[in-house]
Amino acid sequence: MIDGIEILANAAIGQIARLNCAANNIANVNTPGFKAGLSHFLEGNVAGGISEGKPIQKPVTAVDYSPGSIRETGNVLDLAINGEGFFAVQTKDGVAYTRDGRFTLNENGVLTTLGGDYVLGRGGKIVIEGNDIQISENGLISVAGNEVDALKIVSFREPSALVRLSAGFYRNPDNLAGAEEEGNARVQSGHFELSNVQVIKEMVDMINIQRTFESYQKAIQTISEQDRLSTNHIGKL
Repeated sequence: MIDGIEILANAAIGQIARLNCAANNIANVNTPGFKAGLSHFLEGNVAGGISEGKPIQKPVTAVDYSPGSIRETGNVLDLAINGEGFFAVQTKDGVAYTRDGRFTLNENGVLTTLGGDYVLGRGGKIVIEGNDIQISENGLISVAGNEVDALKIVSFREPSALVRLSAGFYRNPDNLAGAEEEGNARVQSGHFELSNVQVIKEMVDMINIQRTFESYQKAIQTISEQDRLSTNHIGKL
């Protein structure tokens, strides 16, 4: 019966991973540009223990890159991307990518995220001097009608290879995701993208996951009790 207990225990751990994914999605429902995690299972084998090599389903978390709703603000530096693609930003740890387009100007006139990371343009950070700012659908930035820079918007051939960071940011280690700067994305100034998390769906998922987890617990308890009774019976022979 130990085989059954070990497999059920691994399945229960998988449900915990699914629960954590749903909880993280709900926690980020108000994080602009956040993309929901999608928890699913892949066929694998038990690693180690008496059941090593036995088939089992392993939990895997992917990312749902579908667009979130767009909110209008009227702030020219709030930007949303219509279509595929990410804004490129320079963080202290390197280049990262985000759909959160709530940008601002720092004291030096440099375009940054609300967290202070530089928003990247053609040749690096973007400096904007003046108040009459326009940002076109193709990402061109103009001041008083004069073009000063263009947003660096990057799409990926294999977005599943991106590494998720905190607060809706992603990294592309060793360009495994296949970065491409030419795409059909359109920039919408005066708007920003909301999270694509569907709260009701996540809450329903959490209820179902908890029920499944409880059923595994009961099954483990039943098998353990059967093992105990069998052992006692053998001991009396």
